[in-house]
Amino acid sequence: MRRRRGSVLACGALAALLAACVAEAASPAGKASAWKTSATFGLETIYDDNFLRYSDDYLDVFHAGTDPYKFKIERQDCHILAPSFEVEARRDLIALGETRLRFRWKRWQYVQESIKTNSGYSWYVRQFLPGGRSCELSYSYAPEQYIRQLSDEPPWEAPSHPLVWDEFRYTRNEFALVYRDRFSRDLTWKLDLSRTLRYYNQPFMENDIFSWGARGTLYWRARADWRVTFDYGFEHGPARGYDEVGETLASSDNSDPSYDMDLYQVEVAWSPKWARRAFTSLALSGQYQAYWYTSQKSLDADPYHVGRKDNVYALELTLSRPLAGGVDGVFGCKFSQRTVDSPWQGDIAEDKDYDQRRYWIGLTYKL
Repeated sequence: MRRRRGSVLACGALAALLAACVAEAASPAGKASAWKTSATFGLETIYDDNFLRYSDDYLDVFHAGTDPYKFKIERQDCHILAPSFEVEARRDLIALGETRLRFRWKRWQYVQESIKTNSGYSWYVRQFLPGGRSCELSYSYAPEQYIRQLSDEPPWEAPSHPLVWDEFRYTRNEFALVYRDRFSRDLTWKLDLSRTLRYYNQPFMENDIFSWGARGTLYWRARADWRVTFDYGFEHGPARGYDEVGETLASSDNSDPSYDMDLYQVEVAWSPKWARRAFTSLALSGQYQAYWYTSQKSLDADPYHVGRKDNVYALELTLSRPLAGGVDGVFGCKFSQRTVDSPWQGDIAEDKDYDQRRYWIGLTYKL
């Protein structure tokens, strides 16, 4: 039912946007529409060597087949097909500048492991202002994404009751306000304020996260063919932390996955005019995220979160180039890694550390 409701909302928003443009175009006087519209179609083919981000130790258990109840997959790697569609309508609705309405849909179809297949829907309204400034409101919705199988102690059951292994999923709702401006011709910036609501499926509802985030981006055109981008972001993510009526975060016997996160990213892009027949841009980016878990429980009560810090690293290389017939191509690879520091002497690093590699080819065509 949730998937169907999300699809209906997406189709409804798209239909409303297109209907508005068509109605304007079909004016009685036969005048040309003031709306300018465009549509972009995309398709990516992706290979992921560790699509559920399992640790080496967890992969050893998976391949050994000793604990089959912990897994609903047949392999650790997967081929992904990711079609996308974006439609945009532009018009000067007010004297300040152009108004843009945009809708985007993307689906990640995991070919060999369909349990991970998911979609995302996004709606944007952007208002341009004098002096090259703009302000944008957006909403993104991603329903019921699968993470992995996870153990759970059902509410009201005795501690001696066997653990239940169930699908661990969440639905994401994100609201964002973005402001763009420039310091000079070669130096522009962006501020992104966000509110994200992540609702996990009922057996794991104590993990629900209601986060606030802020991210600043600085774009510097160092030379005509070189651009450097700097990012810093912060996210405060308090969790529900309980799953029974009458409980609170303080009185709950559940773990508390609340966190604060710092993000740092640098990207260098090279776009030489003399090489445009071969490629339009070659970009290398590096990202570091530090997750600081803020549980106030004792280490014995919440060993997976108390004093824990996750270090997440990513390195990405992309090459963009035009192809035949107005089709643009992107070729990319990305390496991601997580390492965990914790005062707990248990198996958390063996469970949470991972390495992941992705390789992809993307095609886009704009009408």
